[in-house]
Amino acid sequence: MKLKTKKLRGLLYTLPLAILSLSTIAQEAENLVINPSFEDAQSRKIRRIGDIDKAEGWSSATGDRADLFSAEANAPDVLTPENIYGKEEPKSGINYAGLVAYSYREKENRTYITSELATKLKKGMRYKVQFYASLAELSKYSANRLGVHLSKKGLGTDDKVPAIITETHVEHPEKTVFDGMYGWDLVCAEYVATGKEKYITIGNFSEDGEIKNDRARKPRDMTGKQIIAAYYYIDDISVQLLGPNERCDCDYGDAAQFEASTIYQRSPEITKEMSVDEKLAQYNIYYAGGRYDVKVDGEKTLVKIAGMMEQNPDLKIQLIGHSDAEEASNEADKVLSMRRAEYIKTLLEDKGVDGDRLIIEDAMDKKSSEYINESDDDTLKAAKNRRTTFKVI
Repeated sequence: MKLKTKKLRGLLYTLPLAILSLSTIAQEAENLVINPSFEDAQSRKIRRIGDIDKAEGWSSATGDRADLFSAEANAPDVLTPENIYGKEEPKSGINYAGLVAYSYREKENRTYITSELATKLKKGMRYKVQFYASLAELSKYSANRLGVHLSKKGLGTDDKVPAIITETHVEHPEKTVFDGMYGWDLVCAEYVATGKEKYITIGNFSEDGEIKNDRARKPRDMTGKQIIAAYYYIDDISVQLLGPNERCDCDYGDAAQFEASTIYQRSPEITKEMSVDEKLAQYNIYYAGGRYDVKVDGEKTLVKIAGMMEQNPDLKIQLIGHSDAEEASNEADKVLSMRRAEYIKTLLEDKGVDGDRLIIEDAMDKKSSEYINESDDDTLKAAKNRRTTFKVI
């Protein structure tokens, strides 16, 4: 009995230490970026390009101001997911930032976003630093060398300058050209602090001669004039302390993971002369691989469709769920197309549409998207096929 008591006492002494250790690890994993996805913002006061300072804690590093986009902004140029430079669902939440990372022959000055970290970095300690970027569709160029600079003092100037040339502390290990217009590319690496770094700045800090750039093809369904630059949306920024034996695992993933994460986006082309049938056929809702949840852009589409149903009380529509070929052949995913249509029906019913007016059809991968082009690669073709379409019956 005494032995059991002694063991119990030992356990009681050990538990607080274990809890304390777990608590310490949790604190070490804290994100030191105060407003990492720009959600803490005066979103309704965002009225124009250059309003990054409406996001709590963030500002521009030069006199050329970076941008903030939000689903709640008060001007179409700065909305999410669709805005003056293109169309992209936020990586998380409803907001993201935007900046010019490269411009051909310096036709446009680069822009930068900067913020003060929650605490200073500790000398010799290792940190995992990462953010996500997406090339805007109206960029005429794509580029590499987009990255992070960490500094003890605020970096930058109030003057308008072509670029800030300094050391890039974190960038893609392969110096990849970020040319993805659908979905988000990860920038991630380990950083060893020199001590007392307190500010994070994101942008392109390299000389033009050190930057690899490519011409970007404007999507056929995107209207508007291209900017003579590589313009990127930025979201989900983090700086996290690594434990003594903790590895900096950056989830770059493989080609299959990238393909699955790609979400195609297309603006409906609607005119006043169109019939209700023709207008409805213009709407599509697109998905990431293996998913049937609806993003902000899809929600807006459903609001418009619900409005059409209200204006036309005798209207009945078919909700047609589609999948890509890989989903249709995968035992775990082959019912996704049906789930997509069923979930859309649920969302429309939540918006007041009578369920008897909504008929579900499961097309799986039998009907390819009419918006697939010969020039599309396999990733984009699959993304265009992952969709729900609508038809008057």
